[in-house]
Amino acid sequence: MSRNVPIMLITLAALGVPAGLTAQDEPFLGIWELNLAASSITRGAPPRFETIVNIAEPGGFRSMLAIVGEKSTSVEIHHYNFDGSFHQTEGSDPRELSFKRVDQNTIEQDTRRSGTITVHRHIELSRDGKTMTLAANGTTGGGQKYANDIRVYQKK
Repeated sequence: MSRNVPIMLITLAALGVPAGLTAQDEPFLGIWELNLAASSITRGAPPRFETIVNIAEPGGFRSMLAIVGEKSTSVEIHHYNFDGSFHQTEGSDPRELSFKRVDQNTIEQDTRRSGTITVHRHIELSRDGKTMTLAANGTTGGGQKYANDIRVYQKK
């Protein structure tokens, strides 16, 4: 399963974009590919590739994450609802996520497993809107602690 997963996500995203909300209104919308060379991954082995597709939905946006690793492929859906509540993820790694909008280009995110916050992420867009950086600290679902996991994505 090489590039088939991201192509599938792009197709689904194109079919699911509601009218009204545009990338001009929400700069996080669009297709983002992980730039491994610019990233500093401390949480597990680096993936072969990773793609995020963000599309508008009521209350924020839906983020579809496709990861292809050496041994597996996974797809997850995250709902970026900026209501301060935790929302269940869909897909390969079930957990709850909460999102807080700091400003137009910055989001703070917490992950909760079994009632405990295990990960904090700071998500920031560059001024030109072409680069998205996720900085994370926390504990994996398997119990391994990590710090300064930096993932840099380029908008496609």
